[in-house]
Formats: sequence, C-alpha cells, structure tokens
Amino acid sequence: MFAKSSGKKISGTDTLIGQATTFEGKLVCETDLRIEGTITGDVHCSQNVIIGESGKAYSHIQASSLVIAGFMQGDVNVTESVIIESSGRLEGNVLCQSFIIKEGGKFNGNSKMQQNAPSLTNAPIAEVTNSSDT
Repeated sequence: MFAKSSGKKISGTDTLIGQATTFEGKLVCETDLRIEGTITGDVHCSQNVIIGESGKAYSHIQASSLVIAGFMQGDVNVTESVIIESSGRLEGNVLCQSFIIKEGGKFNGNSKMQQNAPSLTNAPIAEVTNSSDT
C-alpha cells in the first residue's frame, strides 16, 4: 500500500480526504486525489485532483489535472486541464493547457496557458563550431 515510487503509474486505491477530515502539511500523492474535507498546504499529485462540493483547499496544487466543485485558494500548476464546476470557486493563479469555467463557476486570479513541452526527439540539434583567428 505504501510502495516507493518507481516512475510508473500505480494502480490501486485513490486517496480521499473525507468530509470530516482536516489535513495540514505537504501532501505527495501518486494516485488520484479527492478532497471532500479541508486541506491546508502544498499538494504534489502525479495524477488528477478533484475538490468535491464540500471540499476546501488552501493550497498550491501541482497535478495532471484539477476539477474544482468546492473552494480553492492558492496557485495551480497542472500539465493538462483545470475545470471549475458550476459550484466551484478558485481564488489564485493558474498555469495549464486547458481551462474551463462552467456557468456559475467563479474564478478570481490570473491564468496562463502553456504549450505542450517539446519532445527531445523532435528538438532541433544545435551545431557548435569553434573558430579561432591564428
């Protein structure tokens, strides 16, 4: 259950912060994370994060994607999409590839869209030459 990360996706139980739970500190997670309670602190999740309708996050979140149906205050850095549901509210800055705010959802902050990271195999190779005048 508490295996060391080997760099590949771990199949198993998702992580849940339940309604009657308050968590403070840094949370590192290798599976999907669902927040229905309250969390204060940084969240580093290699998968997806969902803040449910009863969930509150006072956090800086890094993840693959983020869905907000509750409340979040803090900065977001995801590699894929951020979705604010009609019941959701986000106060903070967002860096993502895709950003969707459903009717009724609230966003107060700045957003920046990032492009896909270039593949190293497709990147041009620079040729360096050394010339000297002797």
